[in-house]
Amino acid sequence: MPYELTLDAPPAGYAMHNASGVEGNLAVIAVREFTSSEDGELFISRLEGIPNQLIAKLPPHAQVFPSTVDHLIAVIRPGLRTTVYVNECPVMMRARMGRRIEAGEVVYERDIIDIDAIEFQGVDFPEDAAVLCVFSAGWRKGMFFDFTPLGPDAPKRDYDIGKLLGSYYAYLKSQRVFSLDEADWLFLLERGWFPFVSVPANIKTKIVAFAKSRDDLDRLLPELLAELKRLVPTMLERWAESSLFAPHIELFRHAVEEFNEEDYVSSTAILYPRIEGLLRTLHEALGIAEKASQKVLTAAAVEARATEFHRYSWLLPEMFRRYMNDVYFASFEPGKPATLSRNSVGHGVASSDDFNMKGAMIGILILDQLFYFLPAQQPNAG
Repeated sequence: MPYELTLDAPPAGYAMHNASGVEGNLAVIAVREFTSSEDGELFISRLEGIPNQLIAKLPPHAQVFPSTVDHLIAVIRPGLRTTVYVNECPVMMRARMGRRIEAGEVVYERDIIDIDAIEFQGVDFPEDAAVLCVFSAGWRKGMFFDFTPLGPDAPKRDYDIGKLLGSYYAYLKSQRVFSLDEADWLFLLERGWFPFVSVPANIKTKIVAFAKSRDDLDRLLPELLAELKRLVPTMLERWAESSLFAPHIELFRHAVEEFNEEDYVSSTAILYPRIEGLLRTLHEALGIAEKASQKVLTAAAVEARATEFHRYSWLLPEMFRRYMNDVYFASFEPGKPATLSRNSVGHGVASSDDFNMKGAMIGILILDQLFYFLPAQQPNAG
């Protein structure tokens, strides 16, 4: 059961740096913030602040200790009446699925493509109440607070808190990917790799680890091949349900058949130009007046459902935009070796050696990633 208590004073937030108290020495205070176990001592200092104070105010019979907290939620209303929930709220998740799911069916983590929002069942977050949430995703923890509704003449909260918390939960569940820095991304992109959303989590973890250690990513190809052969039948099923895929589905189906038959030359040769064909179909369906340049085609795909994706979407919209522009649509210089791309394939200058298992797999993964950017009216797209 939740605990009801009254705070002694309204929490304003956390000081961001030292302040002497001397006139003119102003303090900067964080009144809304998310931190996680990845933030080390900063995160510990946050937990040892207001969450510790809340636990100290709970009745002795509650027997709540910091080491036992899976989640702690505080809803602080005007007047400082506070409801505290500790380890008692079932967590409901709204997620995009990678296959058709029937009511009552068991769902596995591998079925989840992206996390959209989470809800702590039974908890109401009034728009005029401050909130503090400590929550867990496996061994990782996060803490979010928003004390702005307690300030003088403060506006009511105007955002979807379930979606915001879902974004932070998604971050915790896929923190390794979000830890990639610019040098790591350059290493990946220069080798044609990307942590595609359809890649199983265990292989995605290795992709990140190899990128950070500057290891040979192509060593992962045999393992990825086995997984992709298992996944492509389901991919074809969902592509076939999309009206935007319809003009291209038979060629995509043929490309997958050639892939399964290990004819990687044919599979790659079909996929790379036809992916652009799909983008052009989307461009036309959206009625975009701007000329269908390659950058415009990429932007149309990534932005088609932009308002639905939060900052920590596993689809990585902005990095995927960069991947499409810099890798899939990579340009080439006449007379110089050209990497595998839509342009090098289309102009007949791609090396024949690149029409291989990796090229075919990357083409399929690009195609499946694009599926999840399609407009929301597509069946089974969200």
